Amino acid sequence: MTNTPLVSSSSITSKKPKTKLQLIILVVVAVILMVIIVLASWVLVAVNSAKDPNSKAQIVFVVEQGSSIDKIASDLSQDGLISDKNLFVLYAKLGPSRGNLKPGVYLFSPSMSLSKITDTIGKAEIANKKVVFQEGLTIAEMGQKWARAGFGTAQDFISASAPPNRFSQPFLSYRSNPNSLEGYLYPATYNVVVNTSSTDQVNSMLNSFESSVLPKLPPEYQNSTKLNDLITLASIVEKEANTTEDRKLVASVFYNRLKLGMKLESDVTVNYATGKSQTLPSDLSIDSPYNTYKVAGLPLGPICNPGLDAILATLNPAQTDYLFFIADKNGVVRLARTLQEHEANIRKYLD
Repeated sequence: MTNTPLVSSSSITSKKPKTKLQLIILVVVAVILMVIIVLASWVLVAVNSAKDPNSKAQIVFVVEQGSSIDKIASDLSQDGLISDKNLFVLYAKLGPSRGNLKPGVYLFSPSMSLSKITDTIGKAEIANKKVVFQEGLTIAEMGQKWARAGFGTAQDFISASAPPNRFSQPFLSYRSNPNSLEGYLYPATYNVVVNTSSTDQVNSMLNSFESSVLPKLPPEYQNSTKLNDLITLASIVEKEANTTEDRKLVASVFYNRLKLGMKLESDVTVNYATGKSQTLPSDLSIDSPYNTYKVAGLPLGPICNPGLDAILATLNPAQTDYLFFIADKNGVVRLARTLQEHEANIRKYLD
């Protein structure tokens, strides 16, 4: 009979400490995981929380070129936009931005989460507003648009467009009215960065004129008084007609009158002088360099800021022998070769 060897008691008891050690390790790991989960949950909640969820404040925040993450964090905290500078630094470095925060002007609120603020700077989502300057607006009317958009007062804009401000665009030296930029603020839709000054906006509009208008003109209009004459007449055409074809016809009438030494006799130039929208008979006798019923040739300068269509229509007028026109009640241009035809048009279309 073969005796099976018995397992020694020492080998049995040696497994117990190992089991206890495993248990301790499991407990420690579980505690660490719990701590990590709790911390991760806290961080997740914290970075997606706002300092003041109910705040309605809007704060312009500027990140300067070369600003460190620590500097940005301190500035945000000082402006009351975040609660924890260290958490911002951590998220900025480990979050989607990976520490790459972009300079620019931003519009923040204490109601925005820390992650939203950080991600906005990381994506360079610069704060801007669209401002629409329609064709044919005067500088004064543009100023009102500027004010309604919330960038400053209308007077700020008007003052930025007048002396002593000096702008460097070469074409400005050929203006007949050196005291005004009327005619040269290019009308368009602009995406304007929040806190842009009126002076910077005016300069931007002058640059747009330079890049959008000048390349479309023949070389002789680039650096001469011919540019001033063209823009001045185009500003009148802009106010007198609504379509490309009508603008070409109206421009032809004015060119024909100028060639014959006739006065332009345009109501819209008188309205520019009086500030009115309608011309009264008494207005036709006012003394003004913009009253083309009394002044021969072109008025002192442009009476509005014309769009490219009016400028090109004036540059390329229709070839006609018309000397008179009216715009009927629907804005359609009615032309005449003689004063008698013109008066008949008035009776037919306006009375």
